[in-house]
Amino acid sequence: MPQGTRTRQNTPCSPNMNSLPILHLLLFLLGFQAPQAQGRSLSTYQPKQYFKMIGEIMDILNTSPSPSEETLDPNETNTLLNTTLLRPNLDAFLNATKNFYNNESLIWKNLKEFLPLLPNPTSRGEPIYIENNWDDFQKKLKKYLEALDKFLSRTSTES
Repeated sequence: MPQGTRTRQNTPCSPNMNSLPILHLLLFLLGFQAPQAQGRSLSTYQPKQYFKMIGEIMDILNTSPSPSEETLDPNETNTLLNTTLLRPNLDAFLNATKNFYNNESLIWKNLKEFLPLLPNPTSRGEPIYIENNWDDFQKKLKKYLEALDKFLSRTSTES
């Protein structure tokens, strides 16, 4: 070998080492972890249990005095049905529930069970504002439960 010429060795830091297949494998494996990072693993998700909880909350809301016939503002409806705001809206309902019930209430307990299922918010939109009166809470929670039910239905058919 002539003096002054060097051969490249295949070391881990060498640009000649082909690490592309390993990188693809890592990205592939990380892709399987991404849905779990957003919420509860689909393998532990039990749709019937959660649909039952929604039904229990609806039963309570329907046996209480009915809200006024006033409909929701279209912006409020959009906020409640926006799937990227499911978690912030759930937080708003958990906080508002304390105005009408204690933390031992069935509504509060059932709502709290949905926290691990919902993805972290990606939207910078504002969560729903709930007035400190039962009519407003009842109307908005019913609409929110509709959105939650649709979200869980889609999630359960994907697993």
